[in-house]
Parts: sequence; structure tokens; C-alpha cells
Amino acid sequence: MRKVYKNRNEEAVSPVIATILMVAITVVLAAVLYVMVIGMGGSSNVAVSGNWTDLAKVDSTHATLKFGTFTKDLKWTDIKITVANGTTSGTMTFDANPPTAITVTGTAFTAVATDLGANSLINVGDYITLTFPGTARGEYTVTIVDTNGNEVTMTGGTIINMG
Repeated sequence: MRKVYKNRNEEAVSPVIATILMVAITVVLAAVLYVMVIGMGGSSNVAVSGNWTDLAKVDSTHATLKFGTFTKDLKWTDIKITVANGTTSGTMTFDANPPTAITVTGTAFTAVATDLGANSLINVGDYITLTFPGTARGEYTVTIVDTNGNEVTMTGGTIINMG
């Protein structure tokens, strides 16, 4: 026996609806791709700024660099500090968070760091004591650079006058 089927309309959605669906799918895919690409950008390379609460000569051979606040958390190992005048300079790097040793390249001074919070971050009140040789005279400029190579802008001075 033979079955007879009725002739059905086998058309899909109308061309207008199909166009709207294709545009909507394209917009959603573009948005997802945009979010994925932005997420792969990593952290921004924005320079940090901060301030010194004390940057001064203590006596004829000692000076103190006392940290204030920063716009972003900084670990001791995230920075290097250069202290220089026209003829001598030294650059400090820190071994750990909190620092147990400071490596000073150059012979301008020796340094000891005090991390009052004993945590991994540089906090308000943490300080570095510099010891200069007895013949150290003149103005020394203090510069901080972060691990991204950006100079950390510091308010509260950049000069230690050991004159």
C-alpha cells in the first residue's frame, strides 16, 4: 500500500528574520572575541607614584629615606633605588620581601632597610638608612625605578644634601 503525503510548505524562516539572526550572532561573537583579547593584554604598565615622609641627612655620614604611601602596592623586590651625585652613585636592590640584605652596586654608600610591618610590601614608615663615607659631600639625587622600568614619581623631594 502506498502512503500519500500532503504537500507541506518546507520553507525556513523568512529572509528578514534570517538576516536579523545572522547580524545578532555576528555581534555576539565579536563581543566575546573582544573580551577575550582584552583579557590577554595582561596588567597595565602604569607608572607608580608615591611620597617620602622623610628624605634627609641625619648627621655627617647618615641619611634616611622614609617611605610614605604609593598609588599601588610595591614589594621590596619590585624596585631599585639609585642615589647619585655628579661623581659617585650607588644602586640598591633588595633580596626578599621583607629584605634581609641589600645589594649596593657602586661605592657611594652602604644601606640598611627597616620593614616595620615585616610583610612583603613597602608601607608607610618603612625606611632605609644610608651610610656615606666621611668624605661624602654634596647633593645626592634619589631615583626609584620599578621592575617594569618605569620611574616611580616621588613627592617630598628627590635630593639629600650631604654638604
